[in-house]
Parts: sequence; C-alpha cells; structure tokens
Amino acid sequence: MRQAFPATVLCLSLLGTAAASPSEGKASASKSRIEAAPPGREVDGKLLPAGWSFLNDPSPLFPHPEKAVQERQPSNGKSLPLGGRPQITVSPPAVAPVQIPAATGLWLPLGELTPVVAFRDGQNIVVVAAGQHVLDTAGLAGIGPFTSVSSRLLPDVTVITIGLSDGRDPVLRPVGAGWTVSVAADVKPQADMLLGQDGNALTFMPPLEEGLPQVVALDDPASGRRLLLGMTRSGRIQQPMRRTGTGFSVRSSLIGVVVAADSDTLELRQTAGKLVLDTTGPDSYPLMASNRLQPYGSSLSGVSLGTGKPEELREALRRSVNSAALASSGDRFDARMRVAQAAARAGNGPLLGEVLQVALQDWPEGVEKPDARRLQQISAVLNARIGSSNLAEDGGNTPEDQLWRGMMRMLTPPDTRVGQVASGSAESDRLHTADLIATGLPVLEAYAKPLRDRLLPSAAQWVARYGDEGATKVLDQFADGPQVALAKALLAARRNAPDAEAMLSILSHDPSPLVWPVAKEASLRLAFKKKTLNPQAVAEQIDGILPALRIAKRESEGRLLQIDALMEGNNLEGAAAAVQEWERLYPDDAAAVEPQRADIIHRMAQSASPTGRQNMNEVAFLKDALAKAPVDALRRDILDALARRYEALGLPDQEREALRNLLGSQNDAQDMNVRIRLAKLELDMGDLKAARQDLAGFAEGSPDAAQALPGGSSSQSVEVALLKARIALADHHSDEAAGQLATIRDPRAWDLRAQMAEKAGEWPRAVEALLPLLDGLPAGQDATKAVLSPEQQALVFRIGGDASRAQDQQTLKNLQTRFGALMKGTPSESVFHLLVGSREEASSPVSAGG
Repeated sequence: MRQAFPATVLCLSLLGTAAASPSEGKASASKSRIEAAPPGREVDGKLLPAGWSFLNDPSPLFPHPEKAVQERQPSNGKSLPLGGRPQITVSPPAVAPVQIPAATGLWLPLGELTPVVAFRDGQNIVVVAAGQHVLDTAGLAGIGPFTSVSSRLLPDVTVITIGLSDGRDPVLRPVGAGWTVSVAADVKPQADMLLGQDGNALTFMPPLEEGLPQVVALDDPASGRRLLLGMTRSGRIQQPMRRTGTGFSVRSSLIGVVVAADSDTLELRQTAGKLVLDTTGPDSYPLMASNRLQPYGSSLSGVSLGTGKPEELREALRRSVNSAALASSGDRFDARMRVAQAAARAGNGPLLGEVLQVALQDWPEGVEKPDARRLQQISAVLNARIGSSNLAEDGGNTPEDQLWRGMMRMLTPPDTRVGQVASGSAESDRLHTADLIATGLPVLEAYAKPLRDRLLPSAAQWVARYGDEGATKVLDQFADGPQVALAKALLAARRNAPDAEAMLSILSHDPSPLVWPVAKEASLRLAFKKKTLNPQAVAEQIDGILPALRIAKRESEGRLLQIDALMEGNNLEGAAAAVQEWERLYPDDAAAVEPQRADIIHRMAQSASPTGRQNMNEVAFLKDALAKAPVDALRRDILDALARRYEALGLPDQEREALRNLLGSQNDAQDMNVRIRLAKLELDMGDLKAARQDLAGFAEGSPDAAQALPGGSSSQSVEVALLKARIALADHHSDEAAGQLATIRDPRAWDLRAQMAEKAGEWPRAVEALLPLLDGLPAGQDATKAVLSPEQQALVFRIGGDASRAQDQQTLKNLQTRFGALMKGTPSESVFHLLVGSREEASSPVSAGG
C-alpha cells in the first residue's frame, strides 16, 4: 500500500495550490464540460442514468510526484523557487495522461468521514460518495490496471466510475481526508458486514463504528430497477452472501450495501448506526414471511480440511497436540484450534469435541470466530450430537457452507432450528436439505480421506433417498466406490428401477459394515413394498440385522420397518413389543411411533387375541399405554381393548372396572353400548341389582324393539329388552320377562319364550315359540346340496321333543317331511325316526328335550 501510493501525501498540498484561484478553475471547468465514457461503452449504456455530467476540474492528481515535477519543469532548466518546492503548472484537459503500468492504487480526495458505497458493474467499479466532491479525473487514466476514472455530481452524492483492465476486486479504505482504492496483493480486505434479521426486516451492521451510515436511492437504466445504496465507512457483502427475495435482491459490494428493488414499498434506512431493509406503506409485506431467505452470515472460512497421506495427518495431529501443550496463555486458543483442525482432517470426532469444549470453556468469546463455528459443525456431524441448534443455519452461502448446513439439518428436527419458520411438510424439508447437501457435495473431494470417508456415506445416501432429479445428478460426479454404488442402488430402489433388486443383492454381500446392512435393509424394504416377501419374514430378517444396522446408524429406520411389517402381518403382539422397545431405546423420539401405536390400540379394541399368553402380553402393553395416553379417543380404545382381553382371560372384576372407566369417556350412543356390555357381564356375575341399575336409564317401549325383524340386526332397544327379560328370569319374575319379550320378533326372544314355556311345562307354547326358528333351515328338496349342522340338528330334535310332549302330530309330520331326507345317512337318523315316527313304529314318544 505505501509503495502503491507515493503521490498521495504530496497530492494534498498540490490540490491546495490548484484551488488558489477558484474562479479561474470554475471557468475552465465550464468550458471543458464533456460527456466522458469508458472505451467501448456509450454514455447511455453506463450503470447510472443518462444526463449525468462529468466535471473535469483542472486540478490533476499526479500519480508520482518526482516524475510529475520533471515532466512539468520549464525546458530552459531554470532553478526552483526558494523553499525547494517546485512550481506546478496545471495542464489543460487535452494533455495526455501520465502512464504508470506498475501502480496498484488510487487515492480519492473525498473529505473527512465521508461514507461511500462501491460495487462492480462489469469491468467498472462504481463508487458513490456522500456529498459533492469536485474531482479532476483528466490525468487518472492508464494507472496500472485502472484504465479510466470519471466522476459525476448529483445533488447529494458524487458518483465515481473506475475502469479496471482485469477481474481483481479492489479494496477501499478510508485514509486521511479521502479513500484509497487498491489492488495490491498484500492489502487486507474489508471485513464483512454483520447481517441479521430484526423482526421481518433485514439488518446490515458495519463492522467498525465510525460515523453514521447514509442512504440514497438511484435508478439503474441497465436493469430498470431502483438501487437502494447504503453508504458506510466499513463492511462489504461478498458474492456468496447475495440473497434474492420477493421484489428485491441484496447484491455483492466492495463496501456498503447495494439493494436492487422492484417495489416502491421497500425502504433502506439508517437506524442506530446500522442499515435496515424493510417494507412500508399500506401494501407492505414482511420480507421473511415466506421463509424464502435463510438466516445468513459471512462464510465460515479459515478451516483447512485439505488432503494428505494418513501418516502425514497423524504426524500433523501429534505435532499440533505437542504445540498446544507448550503454548503460552495468549496463544493457547489458536493452538487448540489447530489441534481441532488436525483432528477434523483425521476424522477423529471424539478428540475434536473434547478439544473444542476445553478451548471454549477457557475463552467463551472464541465461539464467535468463524473457524470455531465451522469446527463446531464438524464435531456435531462426526459425533452425531447437536451442541447448539443455531449451528444448523450458520455460515454463508458458499457450496461448502451449504454442505455443512445440510449435514447439520440432517441431525436437527425442523422445529428446533434457530431462525426457522415452521412451514411446509417434512417431505419438503428433507428435499431442501438434500438440495443443500448436493450443492456442496463435490467439496468433499478436496477433504482429507478420513474425513471424506466419514461424511460421504450419510451425505450421498440422504441425496439418494430424498433429493429431486437435479440434486441426484451430483452422484454421477463421484467414482463408483462402495458408498457411491450404495447411494445409486438406493436411488434405483426409490424409483422402482428394474435392476434395483440386483444392485442391492450384490451390495448385501459387501464386506463393509457400513454398506451391507444398509443394502440389506433397503432390499427388505423393497420386498415389503412390492409384497414379494411375507411381512412376518421381513420383520424376522430385520430383527436379525439390527445390531449391524446400529453400526451403520440405520437402527431406528430398521425398527420402524419392522413395526410396519408386524402390523401388516396382523401380529399385534409383536408390533406392540416392538413399539415398547422403541420407546425404551429412543425416549426422546417416542412421537415417531405414535401413529403405529394408535393403530395397534385401535385394532386391539376390535377383538381379543386367540391365546391367553398373547392376551396377557397385550394387557401389559395396553396398561402402559393407558398411563401415557393424552387423547380421549385413544383412551377409549385402550379401555375397550383391555375389557375384551379381561373377558378372554376370564377376569370379570377387571373387565367390569375397565368398562366402568370407559363409561366416563364415551358419547351417548357409545355409552349405551358400554352399559349393555356391562349389564351382560354383571348378569353373568350374578349381580342382578347392578345389572338393573345399568339398564335403568333406557326408555321403556322403544319403537325399535317392536320393529326388529327376524334374522335382522338387533338395535340397542332389542338388546336392552332381552337383557331385562334375562334379568327378570334370573330373579324368578316370569311375568315381567314375558312382558319384555311380548313385542320383540328376534330369534333370541323366541328362544327365551320357549325356555320359559318349557320350564312351566307349557309344551304347545314352547313349540309355537320355536317354530319360527326353522325358517332359516334348508328344506328336504335341498338334501343334495345342504347338510344340517349339529346346532341345526339339535334345534330339530328340541322342537320334535316339545311337539311329542304336546301330542302335536302335525308338527312331527312336518318335521318328517322337511328333514327326513336331510337326516338320512347321519348318526342321528334312527333317533330322528323314533322321534317323529308313527305310534306303530314307536311304543312311546321319545323326548329330545330329556
């Protein structure tokens, strides 16, 4: 820098000499007013609007004092004036500028504490300075890479355009009463703006507090957009930090803030030393409402993860550890960071985590250093532990930043990320994470092999499982090693490709413990999806590879597949046990199996299991679920399932308790069904008083009872009437029971009436009550197609016995005619003929009822 600007110190005094006669300068300026443009570009094509004039003031800024003095000395060789200072003669604008190819910078006299904004426009650098500054730019062409320098005055700002011959970005810094523009290789770049979010607005904080920022709005004729310019004394926005939102874009800058706006409601303002981009007016909208802009900051650079031989990495780690042990207190933090970098390159997650923990405990302020933040991200990914949830959205927008942001998002649930707005589905969140990883995945090629081998499996598999068509193309850039081949096989299985099964089958025999279990799980998942393997077999094979899946970090996904397979195979006992095991292993992620658990409970509420052992195991599961169930609907299913299993196990007291608890959580219709079940249970237990109390709330003489049809589904009123009749019979009140059954046409009512008649010895009434039950039995002409079941044969014998006691020959004859052929050839044939035969064939009637 000091060598690049030898003329700047002298120029301050030269400008004072040139301004000695302002009137003469103004006159010269007015005569020499021209429209100057860089070579190859018209004035109207410049970034700034047409009509802005350049003012060429005859006060040249000489690039080198000695050479300028020599060129402007009189040719007669007269001596210098007293005092040793040369007499400078101002050259007219037409004089050719001085050429200095080796120069690397300029100095612009813009006054004390003047804020500026500077940005690139193709091969030009546009500098906008607050206030009006009359600059002489006639002699500032051909100075090193600066091909041209021109300026324009506006009412509040001065616009300076500097042409560059190469693609280097100059660095602007305030020096004295002006600004330097340097392209020197050793010049320190400007620090990054501190970017953030304040409510729905974006904020830009200069890194150094020196004066107040200023804001100006200009029109850009090249794009038709309005430029909102924030002029500061420090702070830049790098290319990776550019963002585009609804109606605006934050562009990169050399210093200050440049916002291209399409909406008049956008406003850039200065508040408390920082710049704020927000919307105003009745049609304003929050910039971050759609969550299209991720929280961002500067790129987390400064961490070297480059390649190296294994022995070199081990030696570098050893040396860094020794150096940190001997470091002074002032250099201890940086020494520990070097140890952390060496551990990260070696893929040593535990050591990296320990070193970071100790370093940040000794100096907590170090957590704000970019290299510390990146190392924290690496430690979290390698150790699969999120230390700080805001690390998931840390960093800028370089491919490497996006890679680590995506890797962190893989470990962090969406609702726990700092700065995230809950929007979209889990599928869209996974898709966005895959896009981030795919953008930065090629960066892994530049990492050391141990670190690359730790990161590539999970990164490539996530892209294969959840990425879209564009994201998955990145896998083609990698050589077909086992990990990449596995990712491509997973992608083929996801797309149902014909060769997916063959690819997974080959990889299932790979010796790597990080490859074959994942391939086997994917193969079983594909077989379960296509139903080419029995669900129970899928569950059993998954159970056999769970230890291997634990090593490959796929145990949780394998257990979820096992639960789904068990449920598909209707193995509720096994599914319930698998859910309990999940809750034991992953207590913080119990919500992941909540849908499966609710489905299991709902199915258990439909019926009991066939064996006592299964019912006992399911009772333990249901009682555990009852203690955790927060939803009323789920509690109803749990209590219902418990009652059915207690019934199957022969535990009436426990069944009654479950039904009693179920009463308080039902609606009216469901509550009536529960009361009917409870009354049946208490009737069987002999508690007639409790059974009557359960049925006391039902109305008498319900129309449903009278309208029930034979063989049809009975309504609640029919059920209640039948129960009341049974209770009355058990309490020896036959008349009451007959009254309950008088209007009911239901097979169970006919059977009860027949029982009452048989008990009273009224055989004709018993036959009359039982005859309607024959309507559902086959007739004799269907003998070749039908066979009477044992229950149907028993009904025929029962009616025949009652008819024989009642001396009802017509009924016996009808039974002979209708069922004679059906009884032929059965073990009961002879008994049937004795029962319904003539008196000549049987000396006395035979009673089927005993």
